[in-house]
Amino acid sequence: MTGELTLELNCRTDRTEDFARSATAWLTEARAELFPAYEAGLADEPAAQGPDENDPDAPWGRPHGVCAQLLVQRAPHGPGLRPSRYSRRTWKRLLSTLPTPSAPYTCLLLMHLLDARGHPVDHEHAVSVEFRRSPEHPGWTRFAASAPAALLPWPGSEEVQQRWLGLLGDWAVRLNAAYGHLTDDADPAFGTALERMLNLSPEDTVPHSDRTLRGYAWGTLCSAEVAARVGGPEALRASGAFHAVTELPGGRLLLKATPRLEHYTGDAPARVLRALAPALPPGRTDRAYLHSWMRLAPDGDAADWQR
Repeated sequence: MTGELTLELNCRTDRTEDFARSATAWLTEARAELFPAYEAGLADEPAAQGPDENDPDAPWGRPHGVCAQLLVQRAPHGPGLRPSRYSRRTWKRLLSTLPTPSAPYTCLLLMHLLDARGHPVDHEHAVSVEFRRSPEHPGWTRFAASAPAALLPWPGSEEVQQRWLGLLGDWAVRLNAAYGHLTDDADPAFGTALERMLNLSPEDTVPHSDRTLRGYAWGTLCSAEVAARVGGPEALRASGAFHAVTELPGGRLLLKATPRLEHYTGDAPARVLRALAPALPPGRTDRAYLHSWMRLAPDGDAADWQR
């Protein structure tokens, strides 16, 4: 698998004030709930300097601190993500733009924990929180967070996985999300494993995620409309495809396929595909092209169960 535990929520944010409120809450309060160990380091002044191009052995910041970087894209179709060093000043400036026309379309906060020498615990990976507004459908925003196994010990930990799944449900209600997932085979930039196999773009699927699921992940958040299309909570429980079906306010359902994410292999994805088929896009996941890290049913096609 990819090794990155990824949580994503897709939300309607038609009004500027809705977007600003949701984005601010996600970047601050959700960040603190997802990554509490990073909060003290982010509050440090002066902020960590990061890598020194002239001295690769130089510390990035104070021992046991946090070094963070902001990546921002302000124009919908302009240049790529622009990097800047995180500081409390730059962070406040960013948050102040969210209720304005200059609010970024993409914002990604990367955070590195530092060791006793002030060096990154893992040079190659960081935890992240982000949002991505759709350039073609600006009334839709994706809120996401990711953590590699090296920095968040989620593999084999039902406690960590369940905490994140609980946060998926809590924030789905708070942000009035239409769809969400928790998995290790999706990427906020490239989409779900199913989308990648079917050559679907999140830019096209997200605006319909309140009616059509973007995948059948280990943890799936579905809207009231999708819940009705797949038969409702009792039908899903009776299907035997899920370890837990949790009813949330607004008619949403939070689906947990197996006790732990690592268990979501073998025949388990096929059972979930069959249960959710009425709300999934058609298209066969050809086993010849299926990557080993994708938690999908080999040769599965929702259309086989939609007739």
